[in-house]
Amino acid sequence: MSRLAEIRNTAQEIAEAITAVLGIDVEIVDEELSIVAGTGRYKEKIGEKEEEGNLDSEYTYGQALRTGEEYIIEDASSHPQYAARESELAEVCCPIRLHEEIIGLIGLVAFTEQQRHALLLNRKNLLAFSRQMAVLLASKVSETKMAGELKIIIETIREGIIAVDRYGNMTACNETAARLIGTTKEEAIGTSIFAILPFSSIREVLRTGEEYRDREEIYQTDTGGTFHFFTTIRPIFSKPLEEAVGDQQREIVGAVISLRDIADIKKLVYDMTEKEEGASFHEVLGTSKAIREVKDQASKVARSQSTVLITGESGTGKGLFARSIHYASDRKEHPFVTVNCGAIPDTLLESELFGYEPGAFTGANRTGKVGKFELANGGTLFLDEIGDLSFHLQVKLLHVLQHREIERIGGKRTIPIDVRIIAATHQDLEQMMEAGEFREDLYFRLHVIPLHIPPLRERQEDILPLLDYALHKYTRVINKSIYGFTEEALDCLKCYDWPGNIRELENAVEYAVNMENGDNITLDALPKRLRQAQKSPFSSLSLKKQLEAVEKEIIQTRLAQTGYSLQGKRDAARLLGISESTLYRRIRELRIEKQ
Repeated sequence: MSRLAEIRNTAQEIAEAITAVLGIDVEIVDEELSIVAGTGRYKEKIGEKEEEGNLDSEYTYGQALRTGEEYIIEDASSHPQYAARESELAEVCCPIRLHEEIIGLIGLVAFTEQQRHALLLNRKNLLAFSRQMAVLLASKVSETKMAGELKIIIETIREGIIAVDRYGNMTACNETAARLIGTTKEEAIGTSIFAILPFSSIREVLRTGEEYRDREEIYQTDTGGTFHFFTTIRPIFSKPLEEAVGDQQREIVGAVISLRDIADIKKLVYDMTEKEEGASFHEVLGTSKAIREVKDQASKVARSQSTVLITGESGTGKGLFARSIHYASDRKEHPFVTVNCGAIPDTLLESELFGYEPGAFTGANRTGKVGKFELANGGTLFLDEIGDLSFHLQVKLLHVLQHREIERIGGKRTIPIDVRIIAATHQDLEQMMEAGEFREDLYFRLHVIPLHIPPLRERQEDILPLLDYALHKYTRVINKSIYGFTEEALDCLKCYDWPGNIRELENAVEYAVNMENGDNITLDALPKRLRQAQKSPFSSLSLKKQLEAVEKEIIQTRLAQTGYSLQGKRDAARLLGISESTLYRRIRELRIEKQ
């Protein structure tokens, strides 16, 4: 379809206007000599090709399209090209120029002597008038082209875009916007925006002409539904600001509304600021029975929606377990959001968790803030160090767990949420409960599925795989070629009690990789505290472990004196002041072997 054919309705209106003013038949043809619009004898031929000539002929239309020149045929009968054209007496031909391109022409044709006389008498004025009409047609073609390009652009924009006139009637709407407001593009065009969003701020923008930028809005529909958007509304004026002399000449003629689904905004914020790397139970290293039991229990509850409470000393990997549970669950495609309840002051933690409305307090962001509960909607919220949560926030958290809804600070509306809670602590919540520092009802809400991660000192067999992992990790990060540990260094690492658990172990290996210049980590490269603990073997042990170590050494000393025979063990028991059965039990429990 030619460009003039795309505006055939406008072309026909112009043709009929010329005929009404001048009383002369008009035809408008495109660059292929197809009749796009016409009056009189040409009206029935719309859509057909011109009967005479082609683009390469000497026929006037062909010449005009090739050269872009205007032509006046005063006496058609004297032109051989017009001999076959019945009753045509005279003609004015005016090209339609779009930039440097000829896209068609306007022909004014006289079929009677009276028309011919009028045409020749006013030929200069007719040419000038035709030029104006040609400019108008070219302008309309350009406008249509721009509108088409704009439409394509609007459709490719991810945001919802709606244009309204001064009365709020929708004049443009892309697919995204139609989906967001629950309609189709076809139904939207011509409909009042206020019929769909009755309490929209669009009305205020159309009244004041003031832009409304990046505001969160919730619209209640007549049917009881809810639209939740992030909205920007820009007014459209009749003239650019630089062309307006006074306010009277710059009218508000409409507005453009940009709509973004709040769920998309939350996901974007999460992806940019909160998103953590995925995790799996394969990343929880260790082969001990204790850690295997915890991993097995965690993997069983991953697909559940129940609340999980992870306990364990600092550095045992509670966060890794929480992430692994999330990424093994049906919520893995949704956000995993972490909040450290002990790292944020109580005055700020409430707004972090629940968000706030615009102007909720002095210094609040003018657009309000989305809280972590909303960011985690559909996914998992990991509340680390839950024992540090204030009593006031414990009450609010309990409400969320019971009612599955939150209320922003300064807000009056409740926001439904679908969030799984995983909490973690290194503290004894039961003891805190007895002391009145932790709510009993909240504890039992959180304690639906308890997971306890044993400390590293209780799973000595996991130390070697953890050391190998940490060595591989930090040699790659620091870019060093270190292949293992000397026997002396390994003995020191295995004997250490690791009060800081896995975190302390990784830090120790990172330090050693930095300090070591050889191919293997030596004792001298280890942190000072580890080497000192080796010299004083009991210093890093718990009281129970220290007592067991002393007891083992005493029994071994007596057995070395009396021997490991039956009589020797009887004598050792007598010297130690314990029964033979007690001695045999302690030999078994302390794993005492013949020296």
